[in-house]
Amino acid sequence: MGESPGWIRGLIDAASLATIVTIMSLSLLSRILCLLVLLSFTRSAGAITLGQVDTFQGIANPAEVNWRNGANTVALVPSGGPAGAGDAYMQLSADGGGQGGRLVAQTYTVPPSFTSQWTGNYIGAGVTAIEFDLLNQSAVTLSIRIAFKTDTGQASSGYLSLQRAVLAPGSGWQHFSIQITPTMLAAIGGPAAYNTFFQNGFVEMRIINEAGTTNLNGDPVVGMLGIDNIRAIPEPTVTALAAAGLFLLGALWLRRRRCAA
Repeated sequence: MGESPGWIRGLIDAASLATIVTIMSLSLLSRILCLLVLLSFTRSAGAITLGQVDTFQGIANPAEVNWRNGANTVALVPSGGPAGAGDAYMQLSADGGGQGGRLVAQTYTVPPSFTSQWTGNYIGAGVTAIEFDLLNQSAVTLSIRIAFKTDTGQASSGYLSLQRAVLAPGSGWQHFSIQITPTMLAAIGGPAAYNTFFQNGFVEMRIINEAGTTNLNGDPVVGMLGIDNIRAIPEPTVTALAAAGLFLLGALWLRRRRCAA
């Protein structure tokens, strides 16, 4: 067995203790189910939080929610997102050469100037995937991946998603989910082990256009990309476990009421 996930190790805080004391009066089965639900939603105090989402609504620039690019090729489009008129989204552009030659959106934590909500303890927060809506506004097919970097340098080590979102020109808005579990990531440049890296070992997350799995910076391209509704989500099995626990608790409660009637 490997190391226990951080969200289990961080369970016993004040709020969790109070909840555990309360449920101790239930039957053994009910106690077990309550604890499973509690475990599945317990989060660490890191920057990343389960369920967080960037919709780009009500802002003037993606930098306000810590999305940027050194070449200043990240912009906000106030309308035309997946929900249509009035739905804002982030737009990347690239000219195929030099500093602005790649489709890259960066979010990073470099104290004291920058603090990203997309860095922190992913394992403690229970985040195992990131989903988003994408729009290819280019004349060529795009291959979108997520990269995590130890630092902000071009030669930084890190991890790259093996899953990718392939977008044909003119394909409209599409929804994708990218897993960031150990078997779905490629280690680039000798980063720290997965558990160490995703607990406290990286400072930057990138959304990039890259056909292969050899670097964390993306491929040069002439094109544009729309991005919206970037969300941190849990492993499907965790969500299913919590839902099953709630269902069984409800069934037990109904059974007790019928027996008491």
